Amino acid sequence: MKVFNIFICVALILVASTTARKDPRKHAKCLADNELSNKEFLGMWKAAKKGSTDIDNRMKCYTHCMLESSGHLDENGKLNMSSMGKGKKMTEEGLKIAEDCKNRFEGIDEKCDYSYQVSYCIAEEKAKKGLLKGKAKHDKE
Repeated sequence: MKVFNIFICVALILVASTTARKDPRKHAKCLADNELSNKEFLGMWKAAKKGSTDIDNRMKCYTHCMLESSGHLDENGKLNMSSMGKGKKMTEEGLKIAEDCKNRFEGIDEKCDYSYQVSYCIAEEKAKKGLLKGKAKHDKE
């Protein structure tokens, strides 16, 4: 179970860092907005790789910021399904997973926790189905 948890933590941060790699300005802004240094971000990345599930709230808010700045949240701060498939190679199965996760956590009002929980859910479900691909630029070990 610990190996699976490690994989999920890495997968979750991989999802967030994919957007960071595509638009480093968003990454830098979200770090600054959440008083999170790149060194701290990388430290949390490495801790997650080693199995830590204790996620700093600043990392949760970074996840919210990345989703919001990428247009993946609607006016209510919930996952915007219409943005999820645009310009991306998201499969029907991936979209179904995202919609299921959105529905599962619809009742969470705190924006950072909601964004984190939905992102974690998507990463977890995609990992279970072998749908996660790629490597984050932070993953150089």
